Amino acid sequence: SSSPLSTSTPPSSLLFPLSVMPPLPTILSLLLLPSAMAARTMRQVRALGPCAKPFASCVRVASVPFPEPRPGYALVSVNGTSVNPSDVDTVEYGGCTLGCGNDVAGTVLACENCTRLRPGDRVWGAGSPAYAEAVSAPEAAFALAPGNVPLEQAGTIPEVGLTSLFSLKRTGSLPSDPMPSGSPWDRNRTLNLSVVITAGSGGTGFIGIEIAKAYGAAHIATAATGAEEIAFVRRLGATYVTDYKREDLLASLPADSVDVVYDNYGAEGTADKAMRALRKGGVYLLLPHGECYVKKTQGPPCLSANPKPGVRQINYDTSPDFAQYSTQGLQELTRLFEAGVLTAQIARTFRGLESAAAAFNFSAGGGAGGVSGNHFGKIALVPN
Repeated sequence: SSSPLSTSTPPSSLLFPLSVMPPLPTILSLLLLPSAMAARTMRQVRALGPCAKPFASCVRVASVPFPEPRPGYALVSVNGTSVNPSDVDTVEYGGCTLGCGNDVAGTVLACENCTRLRPGDRVWGAGSPAYAEAVSAPEAAFALAPGNVPLEQAGTIPEVGLTSLFSLKRTGSLPSDPMPSGSPWDRNRTLNLSVVITAGSGGTGFIGIEIAKAYGAAHIATAATGAEEIAFVRRLGATYVTDYKREDLLASLPADSVDVVYDNYGAEGTADKAMRALRKGGVYLLLPHGECYVKKTQGPPCLSANPKPGVRQINYDTSPDFAQYSTQGLQELTRLFEAGVLTAQIARTFRGLESAAAAFNFSAGGGAGGVSGNHFGKIALVPN
């Protein structure tokens, strides 16, 4: 049978120009990706329906058609991806029957009629379903990955990196404004700018700390627990840390001492607690998830019913910014990684698509470690 790349696409769009010929190992990995590619099939993680811990009985690896090259789409060999809490939610509620996962880092196999990317490029971004050997998504969903980060690690960053990047940018701009490039905060204000990130050790938290520091925040406060986890967030740039099992972060801060609260956790009542600590002219930004939306005793939009005059509250829907600014955001993240101010922090790496159920279980707090074991950083899943 013919190769899956032998379509009507002109050969010049699929071959490597000599000027960008990748190293031999990369060429071999593309030519041999995987042996099933020749039969137009590949392996992909799917669930039988709604699924619960420990996931082993309902998460499986299926043989599915290999994605065909499409105009304007990047066909990417997946070298690294990640399990986020949102991915666990998707599996638990039955959303993985046709595949799931969103984070991607890998190598471009084909990109017909593309303007930025070409075969052989190392890229990262969003492509679903990502728990597979390959994925196809619009070119705009990807950008060149940082050259100093292995793809297995890079695959843990796109979702949390863009979420915290955009969230912190929106504390200094209106949702309707163009996404600012670089720091969203006035340079004069950053000389003493205080930022609170309510949960510092998870994916959006650890990279949020690093981004806030890179943008010039002078004081970064967060919560963690245990000596190792507290040392972890301090090492990343947190200047004030409370153990959330012993002390409430916002209650411990002086009144009128904070400029920005990035509430990436969303515990019920956080907005009300934040008002005392925030200065006039400050901003409280909530990622719309978490306890408030589960318990609903406070009820959406989960903002303070008694905001302090002069404090702006944002119930931040990330979807429009992800749709419009993903390429810009990924490119900025690449620059920050290559400048050495951002890092990939991996709690545990699961190798092989067959380990997806174990990765879900770990993220959900099952097994050794997991949420109940206070793991911090990201969970990597390496397909091959």
